[in-house]
Amino acid sequence: MSVAFVVQRYGAEVAGGAEALCRDTARALVRAGEQVTVFTTTARDYLGWDPFYAPGTTEDDGVVVRRFRVDPPDPRRAADLVRALGLAPGNPAMEAEWAMTQGPVSRDLLTALSAEGVRHQVSSERGKSYDVVACWTYLYATSQLAMPLVRDRAVLVPLAHEEPMLRFTLTRGVMRMARALAFMTPEERRLVVDTADVESTPGVVVGAGLDPSPDGDADRARRRWHLPPRFALYLGRVDAAKGVDALIRAHRAYLEQGPGLGLVLAGREAPGMTIPEWVTTTGFITEQERADLLAAAEVVVLPSPYESLSLVALEAWRAGRPTLGYARADVVAGQTARSGGGLLYTGPHTYARQLARLAAKPTERQAMGESGRAFAASWTWDACVDRWREVLDMAARPARAA
Repeated sequence: MSVAFVVQRYGAEVAGGAEALCRDTARALVRAGEQVTVFTTTARDYLGWDPFYAPGTTEDDGVVVRRFRVDPPDPRRAADLVRALGLAPGNPAMEAEWAMTQGPVSRDLLTALSAEGVRHQVSSERGKSYDVVACWTYLYATSQLAMPLVRDRAVLVPLAHEEPMLRFTLTRGVMRMARALAFMTPEERRLVVDTADVESTPGVVVGAGLDPSPDGDADRARRRWHLPPRFALYLGRVDAAKGVDALIRAHRAYLEQGPGLGLVLAGREAPGMTIPEWVTTTGFITEQERADLLAAAEVVVLPSPYESLSLVALEAWRAGRPTLGYARADVVAGQTARSGGGLLYTGPHTYARQLARLAAKPTERQAMGESGRAFAASWTWDACVDRWREVLDMAARPARAA
């Protein structure tokens, strides 16, 4: 099957869970014999969409990658509009302005997508039209503007979580254009169906697979960074939007009760973040460094209130590390319950209590880690590709019959 993916950013240097999952899925489909072309932008970062990659066509492990320039966004205006819409929702003109000012808007990308076979025309690249076009995340203009162009064969990968933009009229319209929906978890599926009223749209919980991980070396991590003797590890973008500010406050309150696990934040820092000196930071890390840090950590913390799938939880469990996740993130709570791989907290008080419990009980830590490891072992790319083929066929069937 010939498939096009549309996504706002793409590349090994992109720090973003949605984008990394898109890339891993594209490469897994290609390994399984499908043809995948990615339509994306030249951006690496998501605020200014500044050019990082060269425009044009490249190849990434068999995936054809087409990158296009982006119109300048207006992030300040976009933030103002989100705040205004939160206070007075239901203004379609304001929502449309928000979409365009947030971006990324790439007119060249849209022109190419329209011209290259997505509406039963002949593709110059493949010699036939794309059977399916999958737009990754409802949140960005790449999907919002592409969906009307490809609605006759569109899969939408919402990657949705509870946030104001999910309630926009624009969002409901985008979701209702899809021929089929690809979800990460049962919790995400329930949220989207309830919010967008898309019960009649076919969908599949496709999830993800886990790539083989290098063996971790705790001693190497300790030589690389000045790590606390014992610590809890956060992996991901160091950003208030990911709950990191709240995590730091909760961990400070935990340490005020007496000596305990240190805190290590591993990932690229978002602009404007202020990190206390008692917190250890690593900056951007490689896959090997990630494995080394997991080998050295005792617990992996999951503070983000907004997740459609926690890949970090799966990585932690694969490494045999228990997790401590934010209970009000339904997806994290659901994954934790299904895996038996960790504990949950609701705020600073329960964070301190649960972390102290994990720190004091190595046998319990090990049991949770092993339970999580068994759960993560079922997240294979072979199984994920089978589910993706199911949802792709749902979207391609009407186009083939037309």
